[in-house]
Amino acid sequence: MSEKLRVDSKIPQECCGCTACVVSCPFAAIKMNPDDLGFNYPLIDNNLCTNCGKCFRDCQFIPSYKIFNDFEEPLVYAARFKDEKKLRESQSGGVFSAIAETILARGGVVYGVAYSENYKISHCKITNKEALNSIKGSKYVQSNLDGIFLDVINELKNDKLVLFSGVPCQVENLRKQTERLKRGKLITIDILCHGVGAPKVWEDYLHYLEVKYSSSLQNVNMRNKLLGWKGGIETYTFKNKKRIITESYLYLYFSHYIQRESCFNCPYTNLKRVGDISLGDFWHWEDTSYNEFRDNKGISLVLINSSIGKKIFEEASKLLEILPSNTKECMQDVLRKCIQPNIKRKNFLKDYKKRGFKYVAHKYGDMGKIYKTKIFIAKILSTIKKKL
Repeated sequence: MSEKLRVDSKIPQECCGCTACVVSCPFAAIKMNPDDLGFNYPLIDNNLCTNCGKCFRDCQFIPSYKIFNDFEEPLVYAARFKDEKKLRESQSGGVFSAIAETILARGGVVYGVAYSENYKISHCKITNKEALNSIKGSKYVQSNLDGIFLDVINELKNDKLVLFSGVPCQVENLRKQTERLKRGKLITIDILCHGVGAPKVWEDYLHYLEVKYSSSLQNVNMRNKLLGWKGGIETYTFKNKKRIITESYLYLYFSHYIQRESCFNCPYTNLKRVGDISLGDFWHWEDTSYNEFRDNKGISLVLINSSIGKKIFEEASKLLEILPSNTKECMQDVLRKCIQPNIKRKNFLKDYKKRGFKYVAHKYGDMGKIYKTKIFIAKILSTIKKKL
């Protein structure tokens, strides 16, 4: 079988790995293949490909992406769960969970990101409230979407109400693939995104931890609110009962070493949103005129981008505390511009490929005094909490 990886000097910046081309190909000539960082790229079978160009025409990872929403400017809210327990369990304000509960109560299905086998990151479908915990929480790794778009399409064809949550490139390309199906059955949430992290780096990191602590993992939380909403940290619990607090992976992530190449060329970092609803953290809330929600328990930023999104948000509002806001108050970097690669990123990638995770974690992942102090405080609080 003759195959070629459709990747030249430009394609890594132009491919977000959403799998839309796989779904759109009428000849089943495309499959996804991982690179050294675990990011999937299209692999094309030349024996099946007819060069019809449909995959390129359907791709919406472009500055002129199609607008599916009917609001010229989003409605802006700050919101969070009324239920204190659910608010504590959420990484932000818990609005996604409230919307998901609403969809499930109407007999719909929900697609979100979960930890799969060995804590790999994948999209999955849930059909009941009991399974909702599996897709809660922040996961700063690109999710595996194999088969998910087709599954969404099949559910829509069966007249099922569907909620799909993902990063903007996933949401926009799913909407393109489903635009000919009955409108109103698919509700989409795009997450305000700092770029997707490398699956291979994440898997190597977990392997490093399991070797270091001589035990397999039992629980992972990539953004624990142990220090409150603003002090999110990573916590890892092992089967030997060892529990550690760290920021090693997130340090590399927020230093912009491990994002996908296309994240530095993202067309969606603006207010021209692609989901019916956009969700993120309402950073800089303290700069607004409101005195509410200043307790460091978490606040979600909600952008309502369509009449469909408005309707479902209103249905979910019975579970939420909500305050109105505006685009001026909510502006943050991910709504202004795409992230930029770390100036040392090329060296990081060379070292990672040649020497592996442990080497780059020590060379590029030095957390410094501020981070070490924060972790030290978190450990003390964790010890006190266990004794209470």
